[in-house]
Amino acid sequence: MANDCIGEEVEKLVAELSDGGVLLLENVRFHKEEEKNDPEFSKKLAALADVYVNDAFGSAHRAHASTEGVAKYLKPSVAGFLMQKELDYLVGAVANPKKPFAAIVGGLKVSTKIGVIESLLGKVDILILGGGMMFTLYKAQGYSVGSSLVEEDKLDLATSLVEKAKAKGVSLLLPTDVVIADKFAADANSKVCFSMAFVVNFCLV
Repeated sequence: MANDCIGEEVEKLVAELSDGGVLLLENVRFHKEEEKNDPEFSKKLAALADVYVNDAFGSAHRAHASTEGVAKYLKPSVAGFLMQKELDYLVGAVANPKKPFAAIVGGLKVSTKIGVIESLLGKVDILILGGGMMFTLYKAQGYSVGSSLVEEDKLDLATSLVEKAKAKGVSLLLPTDVVIADKFAADANSKVCFSMAFVVNFCLV
């Protein structure tokens, strides 16, 4: 394993690799250029390889240096077999679902998932939404969410999603249990609230 993902030491380790050898690079996110999809950082990563294979379905949608950036400088750049398996499964599951069909969507923001959610509303019987986006949906329905992350400019959008779900007969489910804390830290005072009514009246601060 290398102590970094770019630099002279990494280049030396790459050059010394024997056929069939494997070199694990340090986390690319230790460099701020990764999430900024910096072209120069992408070039440095690409200089370490001859071919690019992305087999990480969960991060393939991110336009970061190690996902989208390097693909501009390495040819061929391809999806791996695991990625293909995931895509084949998803296409089959969505195109010809077995009923009842339920989908779970999580994430921080409603705005980044709107396309997926609206598409699923036309196919599913049950849609379960979780992650940080739930607080925008809660607030849109009149619940108190304390200092939880809310996309204030997307409250109307959240309301329309709830209305679309009702119109299509889709059961839209949000978490009823949440963990609350007085700060975002390992030593925070926290508790689990077991129902939305309890959350609204006693827990959220």
